[in-house]
Amino acid sequence: MKKTSLLFALCLLLASTACSKEDKQSFSSVDHDKDGGVIFEELVFVFPDIVVENFAAYDTDQNGILDQSEYKAFHTDVVAEKKPPRAASLAASPAKPSAQPPVAAVRPDITVTLEQDTTSAKTAEPAPAAKPAVPAKTAKAPEKQDSASYTIQRGDTLTKIAKKHGLTVDDILKANEGLSADNIRDGQVITIPAR
Repeated sequence: MKKTSLLFALCLLLASTACSKEDKQSFSSVDHDKDGGVIFEELVFVFPDIVVENFAAYDTDQNGILDQSEYKAFHTDVVAEKKPPRAASLAASPAKPSAQPPVAAVRPDITVTLEQDTTSAKTAEPAPAAKPAVPAKTAKAPEKQDSASYTIQRGDTLTKIAKKHGLTVDDILKANEGLSADNIRDGQVITIPAR
């Protein structure tokens, strides 16, 4: 009887260990603040080897948040199929318009350029001449302002703070030597650089 009970307890322990590993990588577990989206800081908490270029490659709508379908694509590649994560090349400013149709999603703070598949171009018929790209409307540049201090509140992330002030996370990191997304805490005062 004791052997059966011990064996049953061991099976339960192994099953709970296997389940907890899967649970840590599910969308609901990675979405720590339960807002229906995974930001870069939440993803890095579970997958510490991920870099911004990986996150940007899966953020197809370029809103700075992975929704469930975007996270599912990431999870399928990295966890289920054990592939290296996709990476997008990031540029500091939007790309200049060209005669070819745009291949980048443009945001005010970064440009993501996805590589095109050149293998299918060899067998496909030539495409008709492309129309010139129409430059996107640009918002008026905000007025210059001096740098300011900001006290980190509970639930703040560098991404949220950057969006709130119209900056990039990189801008905030450059203005605060020694600061990283992993070491911010409630009540910490950081410098918000001028735009």
